[in-house]
Amino acid sequence: MAKLRIKVSGSLRTLCGDEDFAGIRTYLATTDRHSQNTLDVLARACTALPWIPATI
Repeated sequence: MAKLRIKVSGSLRTLCGDEDFAGIRTYLATTDRHSQNTLDVLARACTALPWIPATI
């Protein structure tokens, strides 16, 4: 995954913001490993139908 952002002084000031960022980043990394289209996955997540990987 490409470098997502450069640390800027004062960014992600709250623990909640850090957790949200990490959750979204992890979700997108997982979908990328499963060859899912990032834009489609984000659109589905916003419509309450998130992509979930198949279980073995």
